[in-house]
Amino acid sequence: MSSINTEKIRKNADLINPISGCPFGDPVAECPFIPFYEIKDERKQIEQIEVISQNELDELRMFHRACMERYRKGEWQLKVTDVTTR
Repeated sequence: MSSINTEKIRKNADLINPISGCPFGDPVAECPFIPFYEIKDERKQIEQIEVISQNELDELRMFHRACMERYRKGEWQLKVTDVTTR
């Protein structure tokens, strides 16, 4: 088992939540995080940060921030699921 306490994972810790599960309920169809949700193992999802390029991580971050803004503005409705009710 590899460590999830690495410099790269700590640097990108803000992506752990959206990589582990959509914080807004069901993800939108174009969500680039969907492949992570298919892994079904939170530790393995987090470990993916180590193998993804920093450029791709930055793109994931931009998508997530834009998604948060759309929810904040009410453009998308929060869908209540087991992820949002934890």
